[in-house]
Amino acid sequence: MKTRKILALLLAVLMTIGCLAACTGNGGEQTDPAGSQTETQGTVDNDAAAAAANAFNADFISEWGQFVADNEGTEINLRIWAPNLAQDVVKAEAAKFAEMFKDYFTTNITVEIQEEGDTASQVINDPKKAADVYSFPSDQLNKLVNAEAIASVAFSDEVAVLNTANSVSAATIDGTLYAYPSTVNSYFLAYDKRVITDEDAKTLEGLLAACKAADKKFTFDSGNSYFACTYLYTGGLQTLGYQEDGLTQKFNEYDIDEVTNTVKAFADLFKSYKGTFESVSTTGFADGVKVDPTTVAAGVVGSWDVASINQILGDNVGYAILPTINVNGTDKPMINMFGYKYFGVNSQSAAPYAAQLLSYWLTGEECQIDRAKQLDWGPLNIKAQEIDEVKNDAAMTAVLAQSENSMPQVSLAQTFWTPLDGLGKYVADDSKSFSFEEVKEQVEACIVNILDE
Repeated sequence: MKTRKILALLLAVLMTIGCLAACTGNGGEQTDPAGSQTETQGTVDNDAAAAAANAFNADFISEWGQFVADNEGTEINLRIWAPNLAQDVVKAEAAKFAEMFKDYFTTNITVEIQEEGDTASQVINDPKKAADVYSFPSDQLNKLVNAEAIASVAFSDEVAVLNTANSVSAATIDGTLYAYPSTVNSYFLAYDKRVITDEDAKTLEGLLAACKAADKKFTFDSGNSYFACTYLYTGGLQTLGYQEDGLTQKFNEYDIDEVTNTVKAFADLFKSYKGTFESVSTTGFADGVKVDPTTVAAGVVGSWDVASINQILGDNVGYAILPTINVNGTDKPMINMFGYKYFGVNSQSAAPYAAQLLSYWLTGEECQIDRAKQLDWGPLNIKAQEIDEVKNDAAMTAVLAQSENSMPQVSLAQTFWTPLDGLGKYVADDSKSFSFEEVKEQVEACIVNILDE
């Protein structure tokens, strides 16, 4: 067991992504994208399952503690980049790691603030100055791999057994796993149960009507491409990675008229509820229910907003999957972008073995449960998802259910975002007439610009 594990770790460290990228020649593709699938576990490898079950027990700590001490010394310095919201939790988890291995090496771990939206750019700018271990969202993976700024996962077999199949697939390029799954990263519906019923929350039409009747707002960040992609996805367009050049976005064979009709349905509905619909960031919901009297009754929020919303509304908050929208007589589920957050190991880390161990620990069952309980972050670890605190949590249940009506936030071209910002702002502009021809022109222009033609 020890020899197998050490060889796996050595391979993970020494087989840099530069070599792998040279072999693929096209920037790589995610294996089996996770769109429109339930968050379930994949095929179980019995050997990997056994190894995973014994992670960080006494034998594991002895084996790997001595190995790190022999190869990297008895004093290890590591830096972690994590968002501000998670600083206290990650510091406590890092301290537990240092305590576990204290008989073999001293670990000096510094946890620094790095908001995840800018992680890849900061790492790529100067990998040698970046943290040894960093948290990042799934859409940044290809960028990190292409820049040779992330090492492959040493404990890949175990990680594949421990976590949901989709989260592992989304971090896999050309058969190689590059990141340790940490938490879900998506958006769904939140509502004030004093105003909105569970039945109201099922349809966008019912939701807006209930908000208007109560003289309160519904918030959705339409001008932000991360949310505006919902318009195209709901209309049947899908993002399927890259074309052969490894740069240009690849789409399915969508029906442009169906996409147009769907975008038009959103635009017409929002316009008909002028004064009720408000295009603001996800914090708009929390801000609106925090004041007295409240000004907002429902809104699309991110998994990162849950802790603050729960603190404000307590038992009065409801969570659900995104509602349906009626398009020419058919109720269609809103399809969103579903992503994940990971911990990655810097390929330039001066302590690569210790960094791999630390990443494995930070994304294990215990640490994912820590963040679920303290930050309301939905876990990807299979066993962590089964604890009562997760199964009985409305927000975590909603975000995991939303994964069934979603497209994965992976393999997105750099040209994907800006055109969708423009389309989202157009949909939210109630001064427009939104004729079919006008909407189609906007949709086609958006798609052409994403393709960068």
